[in-house]
Amino acid sequence: MRNISLFSFLILIFLAFNGQARGNTINPTRFDSLQIRAGHPRIWVDDNKLAWLKEKCKGKSVEEVQNLAGTSISGLALTYLITGDEKTGRKAISKALDKKADPGSGFSDLNTPDGENKRVHIQSSLSEKALCYDWCYPLLSPMEKTGFRNSMVPDIKKRIAFKRGWRSFHNGMYDQAWPTVAGILALAGDEPYTTEAWDFVKPELEDALKTFDFVFPDGEWLEGFDYNRHSTYLALRIFLALKTATGKDFLTPSIHIKNTGAYILYGSKANGLTLPSDDNDWPYIGPWEHAALLMLNEVFRDGYNQNFINNCPAERFKFENADKYCDLLWYDPSIKEKPLSELPLAKIFRGKGLVMARGNWKWDLPASHANSTWLSFHCGDYMGDHAHYDINSFTISYNGELAIDAGRYDCDWGVEDWSTAKDSSKIRKSQFFNYYKRTIAHNTVLVMDPDERMPMNLLNDGGQIDQLRLHGLRNVPEDYDQGNYPSEEGVGKCDWATNPGRWETGNITSYKATKDFMYVRGDGTKAYSSVKMSSFIRQLIFLEPNLVIVMDRVVSTNPEFKKTWLLHSVNEPTIGKDAKSFSFTADEGRLVCVPILPDKIKVSKIGGPGNEFLVDSMHFQCGLKSVIDPQELHYGEIPGSWRIEETPSLPVKEDYFLNVMLVTDNHSTEVPGVKILSQTAAEITFQVNTKNKKSAVIKFTKGEKPKAHIRMTNDTKVLVDEKMPDSVQLE
Repeated sequence: MRNISLFSFLILIFLAFNGQARGNTINPTRFDSLQIRAGHPRIWVDDNKLAWLKEKCKGKSVEEVQNLAGTSISGLALTYLITGDEKTGRKAISKALDKKADPGSGFSDLNTPDGENKRVHIQSSLSEKALCYDWCYPLLSPMEKTGFRNSMVPDIKKRIAFKRGWRSFHNGMYDQAWPTVAGILALAGDEPYTTEAWDFVKPELEDALKTFDFVFPDGEWLEGFDYNRHSTYLALRIFLALKTATGKDFLTPSIHIKNTGAYILYGSKANGLTLPSDDNDWPYIGPWEHAALLMLNEVFRDGYNQNFINNCPAERFKFENADKYCDLLWYDPSIKEKPLSELPLAKIFRGKGLVMARGNWKWDLPASHANSTWLSFHCGDYMGDHAHYDINSFTISYNGELAIDAGRYDCDWGVEDWSTAKDSSKIRKSQFFNYYKRTIAHNTVLVMDPDERMPMNLLNDGGQIDQLRLHGLRNVPEDYDQGNYPSEEGVGKCDWATNPGRWETGNITSYKATKDFMYVRGDGTKAYSSVKMSSFIRQLIFLEPNLVIVMDRVVSTNPEFKKTWLLHSVNEPTIGKDAKSFSFTADEGRLVCVPILPDKIKVSKIGGPGNEFLVDSMHFQCGLKSVIDPQELHYGEIPGSWRIEETPSLPVKEDYFLNVMLVTDNHSTEVPGVKILSQTAAEITFQVNTKNKKSAVIKFTKGEKPKAHIRMTNDTKVLVDEKMPDSVQLE
């Protein structure tokens, strides 16, 4: 998928030699033949949709419809569209032409400046004006139309002037593209500038679809769960609007769009929190996911999505006033639910190199926990600014957040520019850049080369290469293959298709999942400097419902380079009397870990007040104590306070770490019974027993291409007896 045609390559060369800033304006796009229809409404509503809405609200008064739609600009305009009540339409127009007032929220953290931005960025002032202009069009006087245009056109121009922000791997493009497209669709036919604006947007949307479907076909997004809210969810709004405004459906053919629902479902935990990876300071299921699933069901009518919509009990999943119109506009009660229990318990998202697995599909309820293990594993390419250096890392939840992603997304962006200045001390104070994004904050492995120098004058954590700025330049993929704006290195130099392997940091080389187990193997060697790391291959086995086994092969170039196996927790771990095994609790959950390899190992715990985020003897703080960007923690953020470090007692080049972890409720004292059956230089075989009468015999081979065999029984019944594959086997 990273190959580029000879024709496209020659075009890029031609444009580079001619100093063109925009690289693909002469190339055809699938949007070129679109015609925006003359009538209104166009955005999300056509004649068929309007008839459906009227039938849905049949017999309801204007007040009842408005109660369903809410009193936002969009809600009032939708109420007018359905009922024809001019008084309500006039309210919408008045609010749209006046300075926008934020409707507020029932949640205090969403009423902070940061929270207000998070809530309103999807439905910006420009997009709300566009909807009002389109939906209330019959009520607009010539003066009001002029007022809308005088407000909207400069806004569109300002967004288009975002320039290099318009690149398909960057979330900022979609933040600008949705309001811009909404404005174009609303004003087309009344405002000549929309033709120029549409010509600008078309190649951007073309590249976005290529990025979605060629790089992320499984529905995930490159910079994590939270940034899906800044990309795919906004693209859903764009393509739904184009469908009703032009009659052309770009959603149904897109495998990425279709699979986004699965990314939401698998990324959601029983407690209403979500996949915590990458920059994510809003790690919970909220109205963003609610609206996205409704939009997906407008096209795909997916029974699993419908089940989630109807039954998700998470407190913030419910729409507040500003977003209530989404439910009225898109919720279709005729879509039949399908039980989530029919879905596989694990799923791989290949573009990101991400696996998520769970013990069951139940939700936590006020009086009871779901007793559902939730696990994530990441090993993939470096994808952009908000990605973390967490290759071969995992997280585990069970009735609480146990093995966590540590730290907090303090938004310290801007201090990285100090890296080229004579005084680069400011970035040294950033928890965000020195801890949260770095390997040391994740459940993976460190190899400490004391002579290694990290880019941007960052502290040496012993972890993976900081990819953001190498040799003083931004080192991130930007477009798929068009390069509308040149990178710092030139036209096309940061396009995904023309730079195969440039951002290679890891690969999932084996994966298989059944109702009894999930197995994944990741090669994360290239995430580290080759000066210190020769090989890092991690094998992880999740034995349903509560056992996690991790086997690592770590080969350093120098036996004196200290290797450290990391596991982060919220609360203080208790190290056992054997000085090796350890356990900790969080909420109603507990994790106990039994290290098997190396034979001689030192287990230590680091953390507590003053040492929560310790890097190379420096202590960092986050949230309101952040040195650069003090802000209170948001709902669901759990920075953690402690970490376990396992280090081999003897210095050798090749080390194996083998850890067996069991999750239970926090009142349990259960420990996995581990018995080594055989161990040689080539392999290790061991048996694991738990009190639920399940037993497993696991064999891991050693060497450059490690493999695994699982034999799993329940009493006398054999559940699994097979060698794990050397490839990815989809569910």
